[in-house]
Amino acid sequence: MGKVINLAWSFLWESPLRVALTILATAAATCLVIWVASGYDALAKTFDDYANLSMGRYELAIAPIETKEEQFIPANVLADLTADPKVLNADPIWAVRVEIVPPKSDAASSEAHEIRPGEGGPRGFGGGPGSGPPGMLPGSLLMITDSPEPPFEMVRGKWLPREATDIPLAVVRAETAERMGIDVGDELTLEWNEKEHTLRVIGILDAPKLAGAGDSALPILAPSKGEIFLTVAAAKPIFPEAPKISLIALSLQEGTDINKFRFGWAPKLASYSTPVQFQQAFEVEEALDQSAAASNVRLQSFAATGVAMLVALLVVLCTLSMGVNERIRHYAILRSLSFTKFQIGQLIALEGLFLGGLGFLAGLIVSWLVLMAVGQAAARMLHHGALLGSYSIGLGMAATLGGAFLAALIPAYRATRVKPIDAMAPAEESSGGESFSRRGLLIGLLLIAVNPVLTFLVPPPFDASIPIFLIIGFASMAVGFILISPAVVAAIDRWGSPLLARLLHIDPKLLSCQITSHLWRTVGAAVSLAVGVGLFIGIQVWGFTMLEGFIPGPWAPDALIQFGDDGLPATKLEAIAKLPGIDSQRIYPIVVEQPRMEEDLTNSAERASIIRQDNIVIVGIDADRAFSGENPFFQFEWVAGTPADAVAKMASGRGCIVPDHFLRETGLKIGDTFALVPPENSAGVVAYEIAGAVKLPGWHWQTKLTGFRTRTHRAAALVFANYPRVAEDFDLPNASHVWFDLTSPDADVDKLQAKATQVYLSEFADRESNTSAPAEAGVRVIPVDRIREATRGAARRWIWVISQVPLIASLIASIGVLNVFLASVRARRWEFGVLRGIGITSSTIIRAVLAEGILIGIVACTLSLGFGVMSGWCGCGIAQYMSFFGGMHPDLVVPWDAISIGLIGLMSLAILSAIWPAYSIGRTRPLVLLQEGRSAF
Repeated sequence: MGKVINLAWSFLWESPLRVALTILATAAATCLVIWVASGYDALAKTFDDYANLSMGRYELAIAPIETKEEQFIPANVLADLTADPKVLNADPIWAVRVEIVPPKSDAASSEAHEIRPGEGGPRGFGGGPGSGPPGMLPGSLLMITDSPEPPFEMVRGKWLPREATDIPLAVVRAETAERMGIDVGDELTLEWNEKEHTLRVIGILDAPKLAGAGDSALPILAPSKGEIFLTVAAAKPIFPEAPKISLIALSLQEGTDINKFRFGWAPKLASYSTPVQFQQAFEVEEALDQSAAASNVRLQSFAATGVAMLVALLVVLCTLSMGVNERIRHYAILRSLSFTKFQIGQLIALEGLFLGGLGFLAGLIVSWLVLMAVGQAAARMLHHGALLGSYSIGLGMAATLGGAFLAALIPAYRATRVKPIDAMAPAEESSGGESFSRRGLLIGLLLIAVNPVLTFLVPPPFDASIPIFLIIGFASMAVGFILISPAVVAAIDRWGSPLLARLLHIDPKLLSCQITSHLWRTVGAAVSLAVGVGLFIGIQVWGFTMLEGFIPGPWAPDALIQFGDDGLPATKLEAIAKLPGIDSQRIYPIVVEQPRMEEDLTNSAERASIIRQDNIVIVGIDADRAFSGENPFFQFEWVAGTPADAVAKMASGRGCIVPDHFLRETGLKIGDTFALVPPENSAGVVAYEIAGAVKLPGWHWQTKLTGFRTRTHRAAALVFANYPRVAEDFDLPNASHVWFDLTSPDADVDKLQAKATQVYLSEFADRESNTSAPAEAGVRVIPVDRIREATRGAARRWIWVISQVPLIASLIASIGVLNVFLASVRARRWEFGVLRGIGITSSTIIRAVLAEGILIGIVACTLSLGFGVMSGWCGCGIAQYMSFFGGMHPDLVVPWDAISIGLIGLMSLAILSAIWPAYSIGRTRPLVLLQEGRSAF
């Protein structure tokens, strides 16, 4: 083994420049992985620090196994714990999410909330007004407890007294106090059930803060999540119902073995009417590690590792393949000197591991220096710091060493096929272009077709087999594009070389067969360049195609006015229609409600998604004017039914128009009915008949940003029905919105909003009663263009962020391509010397080498464009079955502006990779080139 190691090391340094470039590329790949993965190391350390402080002065906590709004701890759990002599304190805590208005706050702005405050009393952890999914809850988490001591140390002020006071006293967490700009002695306003209650702050609590992610990242309830603390006596006037228990915080007697205590209580905790469980610091950390924040960072690090491994594989593969080609006779001689095939394979594998190991060490050192420098220079900007931990080092090692090992397999196999007799054989000369395999082309095309077939023709079921479909489809497509790449090279060489020769004023014979004479070397260089840009194009196509389903389409009118809770009386509609900027002939009052469907037609309980919900948004509008005529208000693309039939059914009964995806998800068809439950009258179930189906791209964001979702944060569909019927069925006396077209695209929306507010407030002045106008009118003018711009702007930023890794990978891969060009030029130095000797100028030689770089760039662009569009298209298809935001089935969108940037960048890298070799060969004298003979690089 020793002689193999020594020989591999000596072979490695026969070409120091090639080795240096390869190490540079693998080091850059290591840096890429470590830079991304270090965020997870820092996040894990933040979670660890937070978890150790999350329990405060308590050792344990007890909470329901399933943290739901309706889940509370039974009272007998507290009684049994209190009776245990090992328990020092058992403090019950009731967690309620409420709206808090700090002093002199403009929080109650004119912008209406997306979710209307709920009805009824407190609903525990996660409940309360506007409750939604974890991480998206509005308001503050109020903790009601009679604990005699604070759960954390006091920064200033004092802890809550047990006795009741005229004004309820509160203690606020330090981070919350800083965010709200409040201190001891200030007063807060708590909003609950449309009533306001004043709280006086008497203390600031030093509870831990989860930097960067926010406490919403913690999916379980812990004492540290509390933002405002009240006693039971102080909370009683606000929440008149009997106190509930969301959490029990435990302090144990000194000397108690916490593990034995947990083990002894565990069976009993599971036997209560509501099963409960212990929570300790390490469980908090585990919950954080499984949270969405951690999962996203972990996924990014895995993606970066995969891309970096692929880049390292291609770079090292090119280097080792060139070495094997140049040392065929060396290996044959070694075979004749008793080296076995296995030892030859070991030789190549060790060369690859040396390259990967040196690149990993160089990247590790550079990454450590950069992270330390960035950590000191931008400490405030990095929420979780910059940390080089075991996770990032492990992924970096896996990327470079794993890629190097895999890269050695093919060259090692080729080297083991060398026979001792090959030492006597003459060196192979390439006098013409190598032909590609038509069988390989056919197999490649069939493999490329596997992904679309699995995605669109044989869609996967909604179960755990989806990742298997994903892996098989995309792996087949990637292999397929590699197999067709020789044919692409041959086609570009045949049709592109003569054209490029004319453009660069070069004799076509100089470019003839240049990129096919060493076919697989060209393929390796082109694939190396195409990987990063292909992934970039795939992300862009996938992202913008998915985005298109959330952009309001041409069907959406120009703008909409949202009014306050009281709505707009019919008497004021004429005044609104006369406002400057509004087309008085195209203005429609509407009523909006969000009822639940009596049956879960979309099977949302089985698998919820963006369109698989148990409720809909129904809009009442004048059907005859809005949907019929030569120029209807809504420019729908009808999928089922006709406008005339739909309007007739809407006018005569409970006909409605639904989006096409609603039919697909529910299995309903034209003429079928579905029952809706009015939120304010659960006994008055009403059935609506489907009169037509239309395409409604962007309906989801249209309802999200306009206050249409009045009851909850998700809806299955936007449905249209006749105004009188909806108003009667759901008891909506006034219009909640007005939909209209603008007279001009340049209409002053802000001025229009001010005028509409005046009209709305004048309604209260006209009333004979003493009803006062609300402090905030709640009137908003929402142009559809603003919805489109806001949605596109946010999505573009996010798509470009995740596109950075593939672009960096392309930059790293260009170092390997430079290696290929240097080897190619070096191997042809004698040929270039002959050309110079017969009168070909150095300028022509330089242009010929640059043309070779351009041709390889064109091949890479072709491969990356094909792979990117196909992968993005299939990615959108598979997302319908595995992504929560799937199911919209948008049309394919190819963002040519972004793709053009990627392709131009790829061509630039190909040309830049050829500049140095071209210049170096162009400035070398002909005699020197001829004297060096046919030496290898």
